[in-house]
Amino acid sequence: MGTVTTPRIEQDKFLYGLFKDLGDYSLSYIYRGNFNPQLSDRILALAETNMNITGESQKTQKRVYFVMVESLQNITRHQDTKAEDDNTGFFVVQSSGKEHRIATGNVIDSDQVDALRGKLEMVNSLDQDTLKSYYKEMLSTTRLSEKGGAGLGLIEMARKTGNKLAFDFQSISDHLAYFYFQARITPEWNENPSAGTLDYVKEIHRLTRERHISLIYQGFFTHDNLKSLLSMTEGSVVSSEDLAFKRKSVNVMIELLQNICNHAASIDASREGKPGILLVTTEKEGCSLAAGNYIHTAQVQKLAAKIDRVNRSSDKELDDFYAETMMTESEPGARGAGLGFIDMKIKTGNNLDYAVMPVDDKVSFLSLRIKVNR
Repeated sequence: MGTVTTPRIEQDKFLYGLFKDLGDYSLSYIYRGNFNPQLSDRILALAETNMNITGESQKTQKRVYFVMVESLQNITRHQDTKAEDDNTGFFVVQSSGKEHRIATGNVIDSDQVDALRGKLEMVNSLDQDTLKSYYKEMLSTTRLSEKGGAGLGLIEMARKTGNKLAFDFQSISDHLAYFYFQARITPEWNENPSAGTLDYVKEIHRLTRERHISLIYQGFFTHDNLKSLLSMTEGSVVSSEDLAFKRKSVNVMIELLQNICNHAASIDASREGKPGILLVTTEKEGCSLAAGNYIHTAQVQKLAAKIDRVNRSSDKELDDFYAETMMTESEPGARGAGLGFIDMKIKTGNNLDYAVMPVDDKVSFLSLRIKVNR
């Protein structure tokens, strides 16, 4: 059968590094790809679930929800579904304390840049009272179209957030530009509202393009938001006409999410759920699904032994291991992590790639990645 190997530490620091980089936020949701109304609905449902879990006020929830709807509609209206991978839509939601940031990115025609910049600068130059009057004036004179009103959504976002709107344009070609936009929702109105910076959003966008990342979710995983997260992922990242590929991808996603919810360690007893990160990378031959979470250091060797045994087992040995694990992990209502590892190997035919990063004497960070072939 061979010997148990030591879990790899240097093999993959990326997921842990990303998890730590996003650590200033209690939640980070990042998606890059093509958008449609169904995907938007699932993203909104996930956001609503998470705000309910954290006990966000109804007033703040309504403001966040409105900005998200406007931002998602803007991408859907203006995106080029045939755009190259680097130029697809980009959407970011991040929460830190009681502050929420919603950022988007999408391709626009270069000849629209000056007009859009003018609208945004106009909106940012007005105070709240003037914005209200300006909105009423625009509402009575603007003709709505498939592309929306001439800046009505921008005016309302500035009004409801109480902050200036951050924006920037980057030239792609003689005919196209990439439009970055961000709105900030803070708990109280600011005497000197600011737009914030887009530098971090641009850096995340660059990272997702370079590594072909479609989705990042960092935050607290609970059984309440698991269903919303799975629904959103199933309907977007792993959407495919190849039903067999879609089925495999969804099954692996379920195992990864359940593993975090059921078996991850929590380092903050005051928070509901388990902290972790989920990442999806799309490739021509399929996709890679990765998850990271804290585990108790005392469990590392036992966990590594299970994964190593799964990776080196033949199909027949996997069947035997599955039956053996069922017998030893048969508590009512519980399912051991060992069964999930075996399921993922059987369904994909690929090994589980993992790494363990020491955090302190009590806790380590487990990165688990598996490829799903078309």
